[in-house]
Amino acid sequence: MWRAEPGSRHGIPGGGRGSVLIVEDDPSSAELLSAVLEDEGFQPIVCTNARDAIGPFRHLQPVAILIDWVLPGGSGIELCRVIRGLDPIVPIVFVSGRTDEASVSRGLDAGADDFISKPFRPQELVARLDAHLRKLGTLPPAPGEEHEVEARGTRMVGEVEIDLAARTARVRGKPVPLGLLEFRLLEYLARNAGVALSREQILHEVHGYEDIQTDRVDLLVRRLRAKLGLGEWIAAVPGYGYRLERPRR
Repeated sequence: MWRAEPGSRHGIPGGGRGSVLIVEDDPSSAELLSAVLEDEGFQPIVCTNARDAIGPFRHLQPVAILIDWVLPGGSGIELCRVIRGLDPIVPIVFVSGRTDEASVSRGLDAGADDFISKPFRPQELVARLDAHLRKLGTLPPAPGEEHEVEARGTRMVGEVEIDLAARTARVRGKPVPLGLLEFRLLEYLARNAGVALSREQILHEVHGYEDIQTDRVDLLVRRLRAKLGLGEWIAAVPGYGYRLERPRR
């Protein structure tokens, strides 16, 4: 384990799978997280307060960030916003006892990709982290009928334009700010427009795993609907999941 010191700019020995920044002020939690990551081939970097985490993030370029909610030197939410502003795609995961809907919504608004509740299960932590890293930088293949549009890196569904390369979306030409999970959900629904998708399918495709409560999907859909402002364009399929309605011609 490498412990970041305030103001440090020194490199670290590279872990086989890259470094993971852990921002956690509780020594026992930091030690456990570090041990789990080291066993999986990662190089853990530990910071004990939010203020001192920015330097190591900038200079050591970790492949993922694990953040506690309550931290000295600033809140986990504030740190998440800063890191997301510096890097739009690095996976940010809260490891915290605060996983209620309101807290999850605030975290997603700040740019977090996931929440893992304390006490965490090592296998779950590794599975979720691996899932986010697998998703990072990957794009799904385009359907044949949309080949020409996909070749340019965009997908049009009704009034929504999805830029796959830039990971951005526009509604009627106006940019819509989406978090990483919200963008994944929109892209998955658009790729399967008109098809009913179960909550389990959405969890697997968007989060990369299925071992969490399916109500997390409902929260993500509500957030995406609100941001797009297109009403029931994302239709609920009672007792099953959701379907993106095809544009009417």
